This record gives sequence, structure tokens and C-alpha cells, in this order.
Amino acid sequence: MLKENFALYLRPLQLEDAQVSWQWRNNPKLWRFTGSKPDKFITPEMETEWLASVLQRPDEKRFAIVMKENEKYIGNIFLTGIKDGVAEHHIFIGETDYWGKGRPAQASYLILEYAFQQLGLHTVYIITNKRNLPALAIANGLGWQEVGDEGDTHVKHIYTSSLFWENHQNGLLQQHFEKLAAKALR
Repeated sequence: MLKENFALYLRPLQLEDAQVSWQWRNNPKLWRFTGSKPDKFITPEMETEWLASVLQRPDEKRFAIVMKENEKYIGNIFLTGIKDGVAEHHIFIGETDYWGKGRPAQASYLILEYAFQQLGLHTVYIITNKRNLPALAIANGLGWQEVGDEGDTHVKHIYTSSLFWENHQNGLLQQHFEKLAAKALR
């Protein structure tokens, strides 16, 4: 099966994750393409308090992205604003050593599968900065459908449950991950 070859897995975020993620929140490279960023230095205590708050939100599902080989926590992936079968997808890889290795594509596949199979959602969308070329490449490779601009700087893509299963059945997703694996070997 496709996901069994993935180098990572998702697990629910835990308060202890703040002991790592506070450092990411202070890395300006991570916030280069986002709509919001911290306006002050984030301490471990501030991150723990923030995480405790967001983990209580009933309309959100937040996960850690963890490497199988060494159990290293490398980033976060979320579904937010879950309502009426729709959610927004967010992702970032905090550990910069793992950038450019196809990890966001694998994590996005897993969160989409969870959204459609476990939560019964029918649509997931993502809003991406037009200058974030790696994120746009992931969206296109996984088969997200562009539905329009969100202002001058961002674009919105959607994935429906029917499209996800269609792309799974017709081999589009398998082909995408085979290309990523070949690229990682270069």
C-alpha cells in the first residue's frame, strides 16, 4: 500500500511538543510565506500555553509530523475551521534539514485520508502564497484543484473526497510519490 512506504507518520500534537516547536516559531524562514507570524520572541512557556489552548478547540485537528526512522518530530499539520463537511489544511516543516525531501506531500496525503475517511469531510482547502513554489508544486502533484485567487498574494486549492479516491484509484497519487522517491535518491 502507498502510505506504508512513507518515511513519516502523524500523531496527535501533545503539550510536550511545545519544547521543540517554540524554536520553530522563532525562525523567520518558516514564516516567509505565511499570512501571520509571531510579533515577539516565543518562549517555551508561551508555546505551551498556546498549544494547550488550541488543542481544546473542537473544530480543529492538530497533528505532529514524525519521522519513522528516528521518531524525530519535524513539523505540524492541521485541519481547522471544521464545519459542515469542510476544513482548511495547514502544514509546515519546522526542521529545516527536512525541507525539499517530499515530507509535506506525504503528510498531506495522510491528513487528507484522515479527513475523508475518519472525519467524513467532503472538502478540504488550502490557501497558499503564490511565491511559495514548493507548496504549489505539492498541491499540483497531489492533484489539488485551483479554484481562484485569495487577494493579490495567495491562491486557493480544494480537494474533494471523490477526487481523492479517484486519484488514488487511477494511480495519480502512486505516480507522484514514485517521482518524489526517485528525486530523493538523486
